Amino acid sequence: MRAPDPERTLRRIKASPLAAVGRIFLAAGDQVAQRRSTRFAVRSGAVSMLAAVIGYGLLAGDHLNDPSGGTRGLAAQVSSYFGYAAEDLRIHGLERMPPEAVMKAIGVMPGGSLLGFDANHARRILLNLDWVKQASVRVLPPNRLEVEVSEREPFAVWQRDGLYYVIDREGMAMASFDARRFAGLMLVSGDGAQEEVSQLVNQLEAWPALQSQVKAAARVGNRRWTLHFAGGRRALLPETGVEAALARLADLEARHRVLESGIREIDLRLADSAVLVPFETTADKAGDKVAARQK
Repeated sequence: MRAPDPERTLRRIKASPLAAVGRIFLAAGDQVAQRRSTRFAVRSGAVSMLAAVIGYGLLAGDHLNDPSGGTRGLAAQVSSYFGYAAEDLRIHGLERMPPEAVMKAIGVMPGGSLLGFDANHARRILLNLDWVKQASVRVLPPNRLEVEVSEREPFAVWQRDGLYYVIDREGMAMASFDARRFAGLMLVSGDGAQEEVSQLVNQLEAWPALQSQVKAAARVGNRRWTLHFAGGRRALLPETGVEAALARLADLEARHRVLESGIREIDLRLADSAVLVPFETTADKAGDKVAARQK
C-alpha cells in the first residue's frame, strides 16, 4: 500500500468547496480589519490635532495663567509634573524696584509655567521698562529662570507741565519712580533741562560749597540756566562761559556771603562782571508808591 502524497492531499483540500468558503470569510475579515484600522488612525490623528490646537491657543492666549479662568494653575501643574516649572527663580541687580515688578512684567511667578516661555521676548519687555538700563534672561532647564537687571540711576527731578519726573544722567524720564522719594536730587525745569542738567552738575562739582546751596535750576529758552537758592535768591548764568561765571559767584559767596545777605539777584550774564540786585525794602516800596501817586 502506497503512502499518501502530502502535496496531492493539499491540492485536494484547496480545491474543495469548504476551502473556497473559508477563503471568502478570510478576505471579508481582512477588509473589516483594514477599515477599522483606518478609522482608528484617522480618529487618533484628528484627536491629536485638536488637542494640539487647543493647547497652542491656551498657551498663546495665556489662558492657563489667567486668574479669572477655570484653567488657572493648570500650566504650572503640568509643567511641574514634567519638570518645567519656575521653581528656582533668581533675579539679580535690583536696587530700588521689588522683584515682583520684574516677575509681573515677564509674566512668570515662582512655581509658574516655563512651557512656551521666550527668554528673548522677556528681555525685550524688560528693556522697554523706563527704569531698566540693561537686562538678560536665561532659562536653565529644567526649572531655573535667571534674570539680571541693571537699573537706571536717579540723577535729578525734572518738573514739566506741573508734573515731576525722576530722570537719569542721560535725561531719561522714569515715571515708575515716585519723585517724592528723591527730594535730595536737584530739581530742574524748562525745555531741554533734562538733557543739559548732567553738564551743569559737572560744572558745579568744582565748587562743592556752592553746589550744596543750589535748590533748583531753571533752563531758560534752552540756552542758559538760572540757579535758585534759599530765600528766593537767584543767579543768572550766561549762555557760554558758565565755568567762569560760577567761579565769580563762588568768590562773591566766599568773600561777601551774597547768598545769605540782602541780595535778591546776581546777574552773571556779562563777562567778567556781576550785577547785584538787592531785595526791595519797606522804604523802597513806600517811595515807589509816593512816586506813583505823583505821576
